[in-house]
Amino acid sequence: MGIKLIALAIGMLSVSAQACNTAENLPGQNIDLYFQKNSSRISADQALKMANWAIDMRLKYPIQEVLSIRGLAEENEREPENLALQRADKAKTMLMQFGLTQVPYDIRGGIYRPLVHSVESPEKIRRVEIELSPGCPDNCCDGK
Repeated sequence: MGIKLIALAIGMLSVSAQACNTAENLPGQNIDLYFQKNSSRISADQALKMANWAIDMRLKYPIQEVLSIRGLAEENEREPENLALQRADKAKTMLMQFGLTQVPYDIRGGIYRPLVHSVESPEKIRRVEIELSPGCPDNCCDGK
């Protein structure tokens, strides 16, 4: 009986250890910022929205694995590839000012390409998509 109990305990430990191998069980945290046509300027309301989000992320997730920032521009905007990257770079600069400095950044830009049967308003197309991937101590996110 004692050997079976020890084997069961070891088996349970290995199962819980497998559950803690990565931080994959924490979902990414997202925010989108919106821009005026042909502009990379972050408006006051979008800056406030991003400041509140950054503060929340720092408080909720003191360990951060990566911050992905993807700037998007409409095809008919002036120099859309450059504009998309400028939008992403400005968002990164502002996030760093708001204290998200201890995390690697992945910056990308691109021209918005609609999906088939997808209709988005131009105001929603001109954006920066930001996603924070939270981390955990020792890659263990089981709350212990």
